[in-house]
Amino acid sequence: MRSRYYPAVARQGWWFIFFLLAAALFLISFCNWVSSLPLWLAAALVAYLFRDPERRIPAKPLGLIAPVDGRVVAAEEGEDPYLERRASRIRLKGSATGSYVVRSPMEGKLLKQWYAVPGGESRSRALLASWIQSDEGDDVVLVIRPRIGWLRLRSNISPGERTGQGMRFCFSPFGAEVEVWMPPATRIETQPGQSVCSGSDIIGTLNHDAQKR
Repeated sequence: MRSRYYPAVARQGWWFIFFLLAAALFLISFCNWVSSLPLWLAAALVAYLFRDPERRIPAKPLGLIAPVDGRVVAAEEGEDPYLERRASRIRLKGSATGSYVVRSPMEGKLLKQWYAVPGGESRSRALLASWIQSDEGDDVVLVIRPRIGWLRLRSNISPGERTGQGMRFCFSPFGAEVEVWMPPATRIETQPGQSVCSGSDIIGTLNHDAQKR
């Protein structure tokens, strides 16, 4: 896993803030401070929207962490199109005003990524699906569909590298729709309509006892 320093405001927002502050200073120099006030307010808003807060990760090794700030849409079973298996799935809708940082639900190695549903969904809408495997062999697929449909997402790590439980995985401006595909024996710890906080709330618990039967 990579060790990185993460500032309070995500790097993706720095250029917007820099431009707004530069424009505000220009107006102060050649006009007056009143005319620059909207730009200062806009810079503060961008800093808020692109915030990257620290989160307290629960001490639960088998727990699956909520990847986004938002609301649970569904918790169900279905056919995982990425690993071609029967699996449990939790669908979440990211908040437009929550943190836009998407976090890894568990610790493990990133094995493979897809940018479209295999043999199905058109590439007209971008997505990023990532297969993460734990050291115990648990397979989880994290699927992220950005709210900005044409935006191509990139994760902070590449296939073959490791990620940590609750670790910053990628950044999806203005929110995303997220699916977490899990082993069918996973115990679901959330329900539709529930609000969750990325990096700190548990949405499921891996059940190794059931998998051994």
